[in-house]
Amino acid sequence: MKSVITLFFAVLLSLGLTGYSYAADTQHQHATANTAEVYHCPMHPEVTGHKGDSCPKCGMKLVKAKVDAVVYHCPMHPEVTGHKGDSCPKCGMKLVPAETPSEDSMHMHQH
Repeated sequence: MKSVITLFFAVLLSLGLTGYSYAADTQHQHATANTAEVYHCPMHPEVTGHKGDSCPKCGMKLVKAKVDAVVYHCPMHPEVTGHKGDSCPKCGMKLVPAETPSEDSMHMHQH
């Protein structure tokens, strides 16, 4: 009976450590995703993506955006990004500056 109880607690401990490890990895992924490089189309700067992507409008390879460039996004459609003065093609709203997550919000984010 003692071995069954010991085995039960060992399994619980193992699952708990695995869950903790997963949460730490996920939090790290969120932190590194926020610092990823931004690429955009030279002809259509509102089209953004990742290294190696092509513009769906003209087929050109996306180029690395300037590091100090402010990224703007639609308040209603955050996946739509662009530059100051651009409008969202889905709803027509003016794009607003994207907020950079603070250090505290990255550490407090939970799944």
